[in-house]
Amino acid sequence: MLWKTEFETELTQVFRDAERLIDAFPAPLNAKGRAYLHAFNPLNPSAKKNHICYLLPFWMRPVADLEAERYRQLSLANVFVMLYFFIQDDLMDEAPADWKEQLALGNLFHLAMLDLYRALFEHASPFWRYYRDYVTAWSLAVAYESPSGSLIPGELARKAAPVKLASTGALLLAGRAELEPAVSEAVDLTLATLQMADDWSDWEEDFDRRNANGLVGMIEAEHRAAGLRPPLGKHAIQAAIHVDGALGRYAQAAKANGDALVGLGLPLRHLSAFHDYLADGLSASAERLSDTKKRLLGGGFAYWLSQYQAETADNKPD
Repeated sequence: MLWKTEFETELTQVFRDAERLIDAFPAPLNAKGRAYLHAFNPLNPSAKKNHICYLLPFWMRPVADLEAERYRQLSLANVFVMLYFFIQDDLMDEAPADWKEQLALGNLFHLAMLDLYRALFEHASPFWRYYRDYVTAWSLAVAYESPSGSLIPGELARKAAPVKLASTGALLLAGRAELEPAVSEAVDLTLATLQMADDWSDWEEDFDRRNANGLVGMIEAEHRAAGLRPPLGKHAIQAAIHVDGALGRYAQAAKANGDALVGLGLPLRHLSAFHDYLADGLSASAERLSDTKKRLLGGGFAYWLSQYQAETADNKPD
């Protein structure tokens, strides 16, 4: 995965700088902020990985020729974008017991983000118009998201619109503002497939919580087209995924995003490789389900029994 491993040295410096800035927060929020950062540090094996948030500036090198320090500065700013908006998402999903501290910490992340961007872009820079546009898009997406989700790339990507501060910022610093529409579309296509991958991983949790989910929404739309009436029960969604091949069709939609990305003709090989990594993961999951289905249909009681016995053995106490 060269889209990641090529930049590990830079990421080490970026997250070290982020930790230094957080250490300057007033106590005890600095300790809480450091722990929150650690949970997203890609160099921490157990951390949640949100690669595009901090790698996107480095992926822009082929179209935005900047000094190396500029990419690190944009990445550092986007680390605080990630931290701030993730706290907002956490509080919207389920307010924790320490929600007051979380909200206060989020504001400190926001201040750090603004300080970093102000050092790069003067008040009159068009960057601030894009900032307003991306935050507005995010606000509308999280407040009025369709319960059935969407597979339209532009709609799927709106919840992550602030990520584009990195790509657009790099273009503006390099004097390549004319590329913003095409690069923005390329990032949207990748963000859409990233959301699709998340929706596949989280569909059961989303279903139970009645959260929007693109995979569930696609299956319900297919049932409507067949003359059936959603909403569907969880067993119907499971049957569509495991028996009716819905995940394969979902993976094809992700592949179409990749085809559209290639069609833009941009030399963003790391972004394209990251997209393919996500889309290939969906396709591999769909193929595994299809293979399991074929085994079961082809004589499968013995296969099912072996799987059951293996799972039972795995669940036995040591």
